[in-house]
Amino acid sequence: MLTGIALLAAVTAGIPAHGADPCSAFEQDAATLAPPRVMTSRDLATISDIGRSSPFDTESPFSLSPDGRQIALMVRRGNPETNSFCQRLILVPRSGSGSHVELDRGGQFIRTLFDLRNLAAVRAGTAQIITPRWSPDGATIAYLKRVTDNTQVWIVPSTGGVARAATDLDFEVEDFAWGADGKNLIVAGRPDLAKAEAMIDEEASRGYLFDARFSPMMSDRPFPVGSYPTRYFHVALSDHDRRDASVEEIALLDPSASADRPPDAIRFAADGRGNVAWTRKLDRSLLISPFQLHIRWRSGSTTICDTSTCGGIQRLWWMPKSDVLLFLARDGWGGSRTTLYRWNVGAKAPVAVMSTKDALIGCALNAAELICMREGSRRTRRLVAIDIHTMRSRTIFDPNPQMARLRLGEVHRLRFRNAFGMECFADLVLPPSAETDEKLPMVVVQYNSRGFLRGGTGDEVPIQVLAGRGFAVLSFERPFGVPGTREARSELEYRQLARKDWIDRRSVQSALEEAVRGAIATGLIDPDRIGISGFSEGTTMTQWALINSRIFKVASLGVCCEDKVALPLNGGTGYENYLKEMGYPLFEDSNDRFWNPLSLAQNAGKIEVPILVQTSDDEYEAGLDVMEAFRRRGNPIEMYVFKDEPHIKWQPAHRLAIYERNVDWFEFWLMRRMDCSPGKRAQYARWQTMRGAPDLSAQCAIAASGGP
Repeated sequence: MLTGIALLAAVTAGIPAHGADPCSAFEQDAATLAPPRVMTSRDLATISDIGRSSPFDTESPFSLSPDGRQIALMVRRGNPETNSFCQRLILVPRSGSGSHVELDRGGQFIRTLFDLRNLAAVRAGTAQIITPRWSPDGATIAYLKRVTDNTQVWIVPSTGGVARAATDLDFEVEDFAWGADGKNLIVAGRPDLAKAEAMIDEEASRGYLFDARFSPMMSDRPFPVGSYPTRYFHVALSDHDRRDASVEEIALLDPSASADRPPDAIRFAADGRGNVAWTRKLDRSLLISPFQLHIRWRSGSTTICDTSTCGGIQRLWWMPKSDVLLFLARDGWGGSRTTLYRWNVGAKAPVAVMSTKDALIGCALNAAELICMREGSRRTRRLVAIDIHTMRSRTIFDPNPQMARLRLGEVHRLRFRNAFGMECFADLVLPPSAETDEKLPMVVVQYNSRGFLRGGTGDEVPIQVLAGRGFAVLSFERPFGVPGTREARSELEYRQLARKDWIDRRSVQSALEEAVRGAIATGLIDPDRIGISGFSEGTTMTQWALINSRIFKVASLGVCCEDKVALPLNGGTGYENYLKEMGYPLFEDSNDRFWNPLSLAQNAGKIEVPILVQTSDDEYEAGLDVMEAFRRRGNPIEMYVFKDEPHIKWQPAHRLAIYERNVDWFEFWLMRRMDCSPGKRAQYARWQTMRGAPDLSAQCAIAASGGP
């Protein structure tokens, strides 16, 4: 029995300590009526997400009730003012009619854990998928929730009531499932990893040995290294008693534990009636290989599909009570489309029944409907149902109704081949009102262009906000798998082949130049006012472009830089070895000829392009050699460092600040405009002292009350 104090704590768990509920600012947002307007940085920074914000397929971030009438999901919305997230567990009717119901709110943002080279359990800036799961009787919903830096399973009655922690384990729960009787949970986690972290904490009193556990630019504390396998436990809800899970219980969480699943299967589906389908690599010896589809029909016959149709399969399902296989595949020009195929028993090949440029995420088959998260280049993510027979799509739940009042720029898909014959594409986004004879300045955003065109990889350059301010934006999709790398048999061999003669860099630069040429060919773009941005791999792409072309007049980076001294020095011995394996000569005695096409530090005397860097406190040290080389020569460069951020930045206040500064930066250099808000005076005073800066001392193009 919960006491009154405990009950209050359960209801308010995870709301920031200062008492501000990050959801309260949005309570009336959907009901607000306003005339249509262009998107602002705050609009973009406060978009609601279900699952990860990136447009790539993941496990389903939603689940259907046992009776199929309701769907449970977690909606997350950043609040820059409180620098926290409004996180709400809600139920929506599958019919799409009626209102949604909130069952719980609060909790800390749960960041994904991943292994990075020799380092175990690095915490990313991307969201962990939180999939609410229904008990077998539909009476209770379980979900992951993080409170006081500890992720556990929580439960709440599906009809409403008090949410409470269902587990209290000495390690973080990373996944879970309901037991068959609904009275227990099967949980997955890494208790040995928790022990290793505790040992590192204890070691602090004696001082840490600087060794391969360190990555200085990521942490001043060593990481656990090595392998920490996931373990599975049975946890009773009644008394939290735990034991090791049985083989059958593990299979509830680990698909590879299924007895029917072939050991080399990548995707797998069985209908329980004897039909089994799976994908495997066409050539298992290659690192990157198209898929091959195998079907074992319940009649005993088998079918193999190794054509391009079956080469990019993402998901498989069997239609209920029928010998019909459905699958989603990525295909089309440069893999830019998502296509649904149907394969009937006895047919020689599958038939495409629907194809779209939209991203379909976490799809689940329910009777005759495919339920998915769907987003398009101009439309944010929503929950939809696609009728398998008619292919008509209906919206079940839109977490961003406020977007309907925003005027967004038109998007035009550009298709082309690079110098290596690879199919490539990019999206040209034009201002919502582009009725002018004056050619437009353009900003290139990298390096994925799928789903809703938000802010590029890392989500830092606000595409539609820039379009609303009069820019054209080229959202560029980076090509992968350049000829010469496709025979790689390991990840190391692939990296070595991609680096040989800089073939991958030359392939990407060729595609980028073709994309820019295609945009200029529309007659709408001013070739003398083109800027470029990049984050992560996009930073390296930008470095190469600035050194090896004269297309771009201004640049913005979300991290800096891939160079020969600061990056390997601050990456730690593991990262240093990673670079050496590819043949990179490092540090002061390195081969200048090798680095000449890539090193900003080495080419500082040749580059006049102003560069803005907005990076994390985890990684700013990696660009200090470039910063020093540019400052010494008086090159225009400026760096901002964001506190408590990993590689991909996650804090809502930082996201908004990055958006706004990027807009200001490109407007200043490409439009000769500045925002005269009092709080930005120091920013523009610095920029106006930079070499080549426009003279805007008497110009205020944007009112002090405005701004992005």
